[in-house]
Amino acid sequence: MTTSEIARTYARVLFDLASAADAVDAADEGVSAAAEAVRGHIDLRTALTDSGIPAEKKRDVMRDIFGEKVTPEVLSVVTLAVERGHTDTLGEIARIFGEIAETERGIVVAEVTTAVPLDDALRSSISDKLVAALGRPVSLRERVDAGIVGGVIIKVGGRVLDGSLSSQLDAVRADLTNASQGGEA
Repeated sequence: MTTSEIARTYARVLFDLASAADAVDAADEGVSAAAEAVRGHIDLRTALTDSGIPAEKKRDVMRDIFGEKVTPEVLSVVTLAVERGHTDTLGEIARIFGEIAETERGIVVAEVTTAVPLDDALRSSISDKLVAALGRPVSLRERVDAGIVGGVIIKVGGRVLDGSLSSQLDAVRADLTNASQGGEA
């Protein structure tokens, strides 16, 4: 089983447990917080990945750190992943859990790439237009890429809507290259 498959299994189990407990939102926040805490603290990550430390000690550490901060479902799944030596997959588990939650709720994910970070007004405008066009709730995944110069690229539902300035300049360049040279006599 690949690392991605392992992470997907943990994420699916967590989603099923969280759904049964009606705690999907809390689980989403909790698993992301746990993954971030482990990623951000080298001593914690080292202790949790150390095969010389007994599973019981790791379980105690997880309970002490996250017990009051995350749902019981998150604590159980994250602790299980750590005990089984899958600490390094926590970030991927959190990411996949979010994707599963969005899919199960019928939320469409749109990847939005801009040359500069979106402000609240533009974010809201893009989101509203996508919701109107798709007829479903939309979650934006924002990315900044100065290489597009200006405009926006939106990837949603397997389609790419490229309104970037760089693609428009490429189109003009291609038109000029293919245009006939000279004038009429």
